[in-house]
Amino acid sequence: MTPEPTQPLADTSVLPSNGATKQTPISSTSTLFWRIFIPVFSTVILTGFLLAFWLISEDDLYLSFPALYARIGITLLWAGWIFFLSRTLWLLKRIDADSVHLFVTDYWTTVRYPWTDVEKYTETHRLGRTIGHFHLKAAGRFGKTISILPARHQKQWMSDHGLDHLHSDTPSI
Repeated sequence: MTPEPTQPLADTSVLPSNGATKQTPISSTSTLFWRIFIPVFSTVILTGFLLAFWLISEDDLYLSFPALYARIGITLLWAGWIFFLSRTLWLLKRIDADSVHLFVTDYWTTVRYPWTDVEKYTETHRLGRTIGHFHLKAAGRFGKTISILPARHQKQWMSDHGLDHLHSDTPSI
């Protein structure tokens, strides 16, 4: 019995074990802190104060003014905080990318968008942080604008992959 001739195997050492291309995070790793930890931690504390002011009897509060004022004040503070979160921090997403797709997640759902669906990329500055905005050509699962905290290497990665044409020269407000 003669052994069958063998073909040399292709070099797959550069590919991950599943054969897909390597994804690179282009949003900052601090997104998890700003998107999950800060909102949950601070909302739990504010809700505790809110419940304490509303559940403790007025006689036990020892305030120099009517307790209703404090109750209304803490309720307005709590509502303002929830409004602030819904308009800023909860909009942040995490993005991983390869040369063909963006992988956008809000830490519960992940959606894949091809780079051809991205119209432009802009940056704004809020609360001392740079916020990046990917503007899609049409609204997707996360809307038409996807906001991120950009990683330090994000612009270089986009440039290396031929995506610098997406950078808008005019800053958005």
